[in-house]
Amino acid sequence: KKSKKNDNPDIIEDDNAMSEEDRELKERLETCVSTLINEKSEASVTTQIRLKALDVIVTELRSATSSMTSVPKPLKFLRPKYETLKEYYGTIGDTEESEVVFLRARLGDVLAVLAMTLGKHDERESLNFKLKGAKDYESLAKMGDDTTTATTDDNNLGSWGHEFIRSLAGEIGQEYNARVLAGADPDDDAAFADLLGMVDVIVPFNVEHNAEAEAIDLLIEVQRLKNVLKLDSIDEKNYKRVCLYLIKTADFMSDPDDYTEVLEAAYELFHKQSQYFDALRVALRMGNEEAIPDLMSQCSDP
Repeated sequence: KKSKKNDNPDIIEDDNAMSEEDRELKERLETCVSTLINEKSEASVTTQIRLKALDVIVTELRSATSSMTSVPKPLKFLRPKYETLKEYYGTIGDTEESEVVFLRARLGDVLAVLAMTLGKHDERESLNFKLKGAKDYESLAKMGDDTTTATTDDNNLGSWGHEFIRSLAGEIGQEYNARVLAGADPDDDAAFADLLGMVDVIVPFNVEHNAEAEAIDLLIEVQRLKNVLKLDSIDEKNYKRVCLYLIKTADFMSDPDDYTEVLEAAYELFHKQSQYFDALRVALRMGNEEAIPDLMSQCSDP
């Protein structure tokens, strides 16, 4: 049987066109999904068995998305199951059973990754699944469940790969703006606590993986640029890239306050790294002549 030509190279229509390895992967994932949702309504399918099936899906997705250069095979093969998994996720009601809560949290992670390419853009499905998952992980922590430590740490975001982080950051910016338009006070951290919690993970991750520009963009998007000064991951190895991007970004700031804030961040970072000459240049650009005597007095160069 010949496969029909498809305009989308990411969709594999004919099993005969796959390699043996791909076919085995596809069948394995489909079996895991079937077990997870208990497609045959078998009484023997317990939460533990569902979790084991879900672990296989998580492992395959993580290993494929950690260094994504094209749409990963597991993501392709799980696409047809997206709506089915969403439907099952919706059937998991409120519960105090830690295993079920953990199952729902892990499934939320998987759905967030799938929604990166399949979710409805306006509904920010990927972010919504992560936010719900974060609440479940928080509930598990309160329950004192120590079996989820490896999944509830900060790496729960970064372990899904840079493309997922980039997609999630975009949705965080959209959600932040939507809340501000709905009347939330931009200066009130409480109104954005769930979003800022993710920002506090994504920004250091980006800086540590040479994506300083994306880290700065996200902080500007959520109006928390001053947080860049708190990052331990900015050091003598990367501060120049960060500061250069901040200075270049200032040229595109139409609001005087935003312009000053961006340059002040660059000034403080230069100053923190004892780069007094560069800090002086930024101070002069801001018109901050009061900083000149202080900088000159700290400079130890002859």
